[in-house]
Amino acid sequence: MIGAEFMVGERPDKAKPMVKEIVHAVEDQNLLLLTCGTYDNVVRWIPPLNVTSEQINDGLKIFEGALKKTIK
Repeated sequence: MIGAEFMVGERPDKAKPMVKEIVHAVEDQNLLLLTCGTYDNVVRWIPPLNVTSEQINDGLKIFEGALKKTIK
C-alpha cells in the first residue's frame, strides 16, 4: 500500500473536494482508488499481489492525467 497526501496550502482539510474529484476522474477510466486519512485527503493505492509492471504504469498514466485535469 502507498498513499499520496494532498493539501491546499498548509491545510489538509481543504483538499477533500480535490481528492474526490481525482478519484472520480480515474474511475471513468476503470481505475479504482480509495481515499483515507483524517481529512479524507489521501489517495490510497492497494494493488493486488499479482499486479504487473505494465498495469502499474497504466494506472500511473491514468492518475497523472487526472492530476493534470484537476490541479490547476
